[in-house]
Amino acid sequence: MSVTGLDFAVIILYMLALLAIGLLSERIALRTLDNYLLANRQLSYLLYVPAMAAIVLGGASTIGSARLGYQYGISGSWLVIMISLGVIACGLVVARKIVPMGIYTMAEFLDRRYGGPTRYLAAVVIAVYTFMIYVVQVIAVGTITSVVLGISFEAGVLIGGLVVIAYVALGGMWSVTLTDLLQWSLMTLGVIVMLPIAGYIAVSAKGLSIADLPPDHMSPTTIGYDTILSYFLLFFFGLMLGQDIWQRVLTAKDVRTGINGTVLAGLYGIVYALAATFIGMLAYLYFGGALESPGHAMPLFTVEVLPAGLAGLMIAAMFSAFMSTADGALIATTTLIAYDILAPIRRFTERQLTIVIAVLNAVVGILGLGVAIFVEELLVALDIAYLVLSTTLFIPTIAGLYWARPSPRAAIIAIAGSLVVAVGYALYIGWPQGFADIRPIVAGFAANAILFFAATMLWPKTG
Repeated sequence: MSVTGLDFAVIILYMLALLAIGLLSERIALRTLDNYLLANRQLSYLLYVPAMAAIVLGGASTIGSARLGYQYGISGSWLVIMISLGVIACGLVVARKIVPMGIYTMAEFLDRRYGGPTRYLAAVVIAVYTFMIYVVQVIAVGTITSVVLGISFEAGVLIGGLVVIAYVALGGMWSVTLTDLLQWSLMTLGVIVMLPIAGYIAVSAKGLSIADLPPDHMSPTTIGYDTILSYFLLFFFGLMLGQDIWQRVLTAKDVRTGINGTVLAGLYGIVYALAATFIGMLAYLYFGGALESPGHAMPLFTVEVLPAGLAGLMIAAMFSAFMSTADGALIATTTLIAYDILAPIRRFTERQLTIVIAVLNAVVGILGLGVAIFVEELLVALDIAYLVLSTTLFIPTIAGLYWARPSPRAAIIAIAGSLVVAVGYALYIGWPQGFADIRPIVAGFAANAILFFAATMLWPKTG
C-alpha cells in the first residue's frame, strides 16, 4: 500500500495549521520578552501538561522506540522509560526550585549561583545540547518523509524544518505551546490509540499473535544491561537539565503546576514508551522480521495497515512528535545565544532582544537543517546531545539548587574538565560509535564529580 492523495491532503492541512498558529501568535508573542520566551509564565495544567509531554517525546521517542521494539522487543522501551523517569524527577527535584526564581535560562541560574564565566561556558554547553536535539528531530522528519512520501531525505529535512522555523520565529513560545497542544493530541491519537489497534488487527488477520515473537522479544533485558545503564546515565539525569526542559517548566503559572504538571507529563511518557515499542513488535510480526532498516518500521507499518486518510493522520502524528520537540529545542538554543552570550556583551532593550531572538530562530534553524543532512543518523545525534549535557552539568546544577557551599571555581573546573574527558574519550574510541559507548559516559560523570568536590574542598566558598 502507498500514500494516497487523501493522505497528502491531510499532511498539507496539518502543515498549514501549524503555520496559521504561528501567524496568529505573532502579535501576542512579540509584545514582551516574557511573552516570546515563556508564554508570559501563565500556563495552566490544560496547556502545560501536553506541552511538556510533547517537548520531551520526539523523534527518538517515537520512531526510535518502534525501531528498538522491532529489534529487541519490550526491552526497547527502556529508552523512553528513562526519559520519562527523568521528567518525573525534574518535576520533583528541579521545578519546585526554579519556578519562583523569575529566570529565563538555566545558564542564568548558574550565573546567579556561581557567577563569573560559568554562565558563558554553561550557555555554550547547553546550546550545543539543545541544537543537537533540534537536529535529531529534523533528521526524524527527513527519514519519515523519504520513506512514506517517496521524496529524498534532504527534501524531507527542508520541508519539515522550514515549517518549524517559520512558526517558531513568528510566534515564539506562544506559538510553540499552541502547536504543541495540537501535536500532543495527534501523538496520543496516532501512537497510543490508532496504530496499535489497527496494527494488532492486521497482525491477527495474518494468523499471528504476540506469542509468535522470538522469546527474547518478551524479555525486559534483551537490549543489554550496559545499554539500560547508559540510558539511565544519559537520559534520567539529562532530563533534569537542559534549557528546553527548564524553559518549558518556567512557563508554569505557579510552583504547583510546575511540579505536578511535569510529573504527569512523565507518567504519560511511560505509556507512550510502551505503545511505541509495541508498534515495533507488531511490525516485526507483520513483516516477518525482514525489514532491511528497522528504523523504518513505524512509517512502513503505518502505510501498510491504515486506510487512506488515517494513514495521513498517523504520518501527521509522527511529524507532531518530531516538530513538538524541535520547536522547543530551537527556541531554547536561540534564547541561550541571545540572552546569555550576546546580551551581556551588548546592551539591548527588551524589544530589541526579542527581535534578535526571532531572527536567530531563522538563522540557527536553517543551520540545523544543514547539520541534519550531514549527520543523518538519528540516535547518533541524540547520543552527542546527552553526553555533552549530562556529564558536564548535572552535579554543578543540582548541587547549586540544594547546597550553598560550592564555589564558582568548582563549577567552572567541573564543567570544563568533564567536557574534555567525555568528548575526548568518545572521539578516542572513534566516530560515531564512541558517543554511544558507556565508557565516556561513566568517565565524564566521574570527572565531573571528582573535579567538583575536589575544587570545593580546595577553594571553599567565602562570604
